[in-house]
Amino acid sequence: MVLKIAQITDTHLFADRKTAMRGLVTWDSLGDVVTDVITWKPDVLLLTGDLTHRGEPQAYQHLIERIAPLNLPTYYIPGNHDDVDILNREFKDSPFLADKVFQAQGWQVLLLDSTLETAESGEGYVSQAELQKLEQSLTASSQPTVVVLHHHPVPMRIDWLDTIGLHNSQAFLKCLTRFPQVKLVLFGHVHLQFDEEHHGIHFCGTPSTCKQVLRQGASEEEAYPGFRGLRLFEDGTYQTEVIRSHPS
Repeated sequence: MVLKIAQITDTHLFADRKTAMRGLVTWDSLGDVVTDVITWKPDVLLLTGDLTHRGEPQAYQHLIERIAPLNLPTYYIPGNHDDVDILNREFKDSPFLADKVFQAQGWQVLLLDSTLETAESGEGYVSQAELQKLEQSLTASSQPTVVVLHHHPVPMRIDWLDTIGLHNSQAFLKCLTRFPQVKLVLFGHVHLQFDEEHHGIHFCGTPSTCKQVLRQGASEEEAYPGFRGLRLFEDGTYQTEVIRSHPS
């Protein structure tokens, strides 16, 4: 048996569906990505922050309009652009699930809040309370584990982007590396694909459903919106890929 998870991140929706961010209408590009998600046929969805651009209630309702018809268990975390209280209030009904821990097909998935109320530029921080919950969950179960947060805990090697990463990444990584069952760390925020191993853990950054951050020399393909697909197998192995959406 295999558990298929689709990670959708950085949708940056607005109250007005016609609003563009840096020349791209985020409502339209999300629609293209959702069409590809349906084709990929996941069992579970992860929404990993910056779901709206300004935290507007109507923008969350637009996201519900896109996601709810898929009728898939949908777990979510906030990003630095989200209003946490409004997000939790709007996502109160099925298929959205407030749980931050779930287990399936022999795997454990842990979702963390890395938003910081006092952030000046969008940087992140995993609170002591969140670190304690992470440690408790990892101590309680030796199942292979995926840890999910919004901010990147390892360098992207893009100067401005690395100033707004996870500011207490060393404490976060110190916790993770004590537990060999941690296989993957998923994050959004960076608007680009990233796949690297650090400390024996696979760190995965996922493209936005709208505009991307492009490294020097990036291909045309890297500018397209996308999502990440995970296949988690019962024997503790996994496969991951990024699927890009080409506007019709």
